Formats: sequence, C-alpha cells, structure tokens
Amino acid sequence: MALYNGPIFKERFTGASDTHAYFLENNFLKGDIVFDGQPYFEQNLKYNVHLDELLITPKFNPTGLLVRLIKNKVKEFTINGHRFIRLPSTFRDGQQYGYLEVLESEEGDLLLKKYRKKSVQSRQESQVVTEYEESIDYILLYRGELFEANTKNQWSHVFVGQKKELRGFFKQNRIAFKTDKDTFFKLLFNKFVNPTEL
Repeated sequence: MALYNGPIFKERFTGASDTHAYFLENNFLKGDIVFDGQPYFEQNLKYNVHLDELLITPKFNPTGLLVRLIKNKVKEFTINGHRFIRLPSTFRDGQQYGYLEVLESEEGDLLLKKYRKKSVQSRQESQVVTEYEESIDYILLYRGELFEANTKNQWSHVFVGQKKELRGFFKQNRIAFKTDKDTFFKLLFNKFVNPTEL
C-alpha cells in the first residue's frame, strides 16, 4: 500500500523521563488520514511533535516498521478526535507551519493550534536523559491570511475597528484566558469571526 512506502523512522531512546516527544501519548493511537488525496481509516498513528513528523505502522502488524509519512502528501489527519491539517507553504513567504490542530472553522476561516516540543538534555547519574518541554501557539487563518493569535494586541491587528470590544472580551474572560486557553480562543473566534454562532 502506498501509505506505508515512506522512509523508515528510527526512535532514539535516551534515558528514562516522564515526558515524551509525541502528541497525547507515546503509544500508537487509532486515527484517520488523507494521504495523497486518498482517505485511510483506523490507522496506527503517532504524531512526533518535537520533529513535526507523522508516523505510521502497518494496520494489521503494529509491531512492524515505523514509517515516516511524506509530509507534502499529508493533507490532514485525526488522532483521538483531534483534527490536524497541513497548510501549503504559500502562506507567509513560504514559511512552513507543519501540522496544526483545527480548533474552530467557519467558511474557510480557521482557529489553529500549533504544538511544539523542545528537547532538553541533562545528565542524571551515569546516563543522559532527554526531557521535552511543550509550548503552544494559536494562529488565525482569516480571509486568506495567517495571523499570530496569542494576545489581545495580536487580535487587535486583525480586528482593527473592534479594539474596544476586544478589550472588553479579554477583561470579562481573563480567568478562562489563564486557565483554559482553548475554550477562551474558541469563544473569541465565535464572537469576532463567526458572530452568528452566539
């Protein structure tokens, strides 16, 4: 099958750690993928956030080889109910964003979440341990343009005529902004990008 014909991926294990390089967990999760225009369902997938690589192992042989999917052939995939897309490199002077989770969508406008994991190595006793620190960015695809969307000021650059309303929204929802950013930005998207939802 064309899906399993990518380069072989070799995992590097460097010491015991509570953290890992993957989305959600270190194990394979069932997911769907659109690869080279063809949908595939109930596949064994792992998303390596650190390397921004989607990995697969044969559906009926999960102990088989780990294959790195060719990124420019992956249109989208879903793992554990989380839908990811790959934006074409035509946005922002060809900058590569890799895989982004879709949090909200409305007629081509998207609220996206970019996961990153940075590796940090430390020596513990006689071994080197690699730990992964996660960071998240929110990105808004609005009217065909991409905008960073992590702060009130960044949203104000997009919705210039609604700065007062944005200030009020951030003030009223400051606890959600600190404790549950996904919910906060979904509400913000639906208020300013898709106001008919409310």
